[in-house]
Parts: sequence; structure tokens; C-alpha cells
Amino acid sequence: MSSEHFSVVIPTEGRGYAVVVSKKAARLSVTRHRIKRRTLAALRTLDLPQAIIVFPRASASSVSYQDTQTELAALLSKNHH
Repeated sequence: MSSEHFSVVIPTEGRGYAVVVSKKAARLSVTRHRIKRRTLAALRTLDLPQAIIVFPRASASSVSYQDTQTELAALLSKNHH
């Protein structure tokens, strides 16, 4: 499932969550880490499935923390029961 700035995979097995930011999404490691930290912080505030992998798109670097949290919440609530 995906939204404007994120793609999410919910594996059937395993536990925990991960954020994977590719070099294609953000060339500089500083930018990749900033996206990852912001996304992880937003995930910690949400009701998550048992396991989740989030792949931010390049456009996620320009999204605020509040918008990141709102977008992830909407994305997960659509497909998480």
C-alpha cells in the first residue's frame, strides 16, 4: 500500500518495524537519516500492526513531522484492522 510520500509493506511473519530509505530517495546520508528519524518518531505515536516496513519516497524529505504522522496514520488506518 502506498500514499503520496510513503510505501508500506506489512509482512505476514515477524515482529517490529523498520524504515528503509534508499540512496535513490535521498543521496546524502544526512538526509536519509533525517527522513528515517522523523518517520520512526511518527510511527512510535501510532497503533501499528505486528510488523511493518516503511519505504519513504524522495518527496518525504520536504514533509513536516506533523504531516508525516498524519499521512502514515491515514495510510495505516485504511489497511490495518
